[in-house]
Amino acid sequence: MTTSDSPLTILESDCDGVRVLTIAGRLDAHSEVEAETTLESAATKNARILIDCTGLMFVSSSGLRAIIMAHRVAREHEGRIALFVPNPEIMETIRISGISKIIAIHSARSDALSTLKS
Repeated sequence: MTTSDSPLTILESDCDGVRVLTIAGRLDAHSEVEAETTLESAATKNARILIDCTGLMFVSSSGLRAIIMAHRVAREHEGRIALFVPNPEIMETIRISGISKIIAIHSARSDALSTLKS
């Protein structure tokens, strides 16, 4: 997903049977609908999804909602989602939100992939 008006890009790839969604930019109220659509679409088609937040510069409560909704869709389809969040500020925002209670969050990409493969 990317548009000229969007502050966010999401690139999709595969890694050892895991669908990887690499997010870059700002995940906020301006990009929430597009992000939610992309994340939920991937969650309906893939059993294991890694959301790679390497390029994520900002996340708001609206952006966190998009991730939670994708998690719900994944569970409905018997799938799983894990987050790779190397940025300490973004990690702290996500932890404060409580999402870490329902979605596996890792500061190392290899750990996130291992969680999804087990």
